[in-house]
Amino acid sequence: MPECSLRGTNFYNQQEEKMNPKRTTAVTLAATSVVLLAACGDKTPSCADPATVSLVQQIYQQSFDKEHASMSPERQRSVQITSKNTKVTVESITTARSDESTGKKTCSAVLTAVMPQDAIPTDQRMLNHLRGTYEPQGAALDGNTVKGNVTYTVQRTEDSKEILVKLTGHLAFMGLFHDLAMLRVFDKSEAEIAKIAGEAPPAAAAKSAEPPPPEVSPVTQPAPAAAVPAPANTAPAAAPVTPPANVTAAAPAVTVPHLCTAAETPIFACSTGKKRTSVCIGRAGGNEQLTYRIAQLEGAVEMEYPSAGTGAASAFQRGSQVVQDSTAVNFLSFDKGNYRYVVYAGDGENGRKGVVVEQSGKRIADLRCQSDAMSAISAKELDRYGMRADSRPLQLP
Repeated sequence: MPECSLRGTNFYNQQEEKMNPKRTTAVTLAATSVVLLAACGDKTPSCADPATVSLVQQIYQQSFDKEHASMSPERQRSVQITSKNTKVTVESITTARSDESTGKKTCSAVLTAVMPQDAIPTDQRMLNHLRGTYEPQGAALDGNTVKGNVTYTVQRTEDSKEILVKLTGHLAFMGLFHDLAMLRVFDKSEAEIAKIAGEAPPAAAAKSAEPPPPEVSPVTQPAPAAAVPAPANTAPAAAPVTPPANVTAAAPAVTVPHLCTAAETPIFACSTGKKRTSVCIGRAGGNEQLTYRIAQLEGAVEMEYPSAGTGAASAFQRGSQVVQDSTAVNFLSFDKGNYRYVVYAGDGENGRKGVVVEQSGKRIADLRCQSDAMSAISAKELDRYGMRADSRPLQLP
């Protein structure tokens, strides 16, 4: 009796390909995924046959793993916290069409995953954004369950009689799952993330939970020397801020923790309660360079933009906008994939400051600066870098 086992061939292509069952292929993830199974018998299994359903689940998992491997380590960890305890099932299976001459069956089903309750946004605007993005693509959120409509075909190859399964429509489900997993830990402290993940809280988080001595202002207090070691490219957390040359600061220089290196000067720095963010000016390859960084209050840098050597003019855009209280707010922005980051600062010492994060044109976060903040961002300062004007509005609440 021939051995019945998964061939291990995985195809990702929008167009049908001629498949060599002896070749393992890895290409870019797209809309259709295919696997082959060396199986016993000649009859094509049904849409709901356990062997067929198992292959559908394997196709989805392989697609998920491929996408997961392409993420940054920080995003991988964030998604893994949710995915490791969440099972994807195939439900509501129906046979849409059956070709008697070839034995090929066309099937419809619903992928489902029950999410932890704390992964479901409580902000109605965010829920509306997710629905508007994914429901037209066939994925939806029903309570705390992610559902996605998929189509797959199952048939036997004419020569080797292997089971061939193709799956389409699963990328929207996977995208909604990823977004919910990321939002679950977005703007959380390391201690909060560790609690969600069921891990021991990091030593630095435990230490940072201790209140500062009452005689020391949190604005001027340097970060504890025994906390998480600063990254190699990070200056001491409480280095004094000195405005760059030819820049008039909005207020006298103050001591504000920042994420700039010793060779850089901060033009924007603040804490948002759980995270710290900075925009630093330096030189790289003979060009003046701006660098945006964000990190947990006592942790390592989570994100740095742009890559070294990229000039400010090509990496950022600039803008200015008058807000409801008739004050001017200057901002610089950059795009990473379908995310837009906007660092803004209102005129005057007490002008509002912060970072707005948008996804596909919808605001998903407004990280407001707390009291320990400084900014030398002004229309004159931004103009001198030769940045393009950003015609998109600043979406403040």
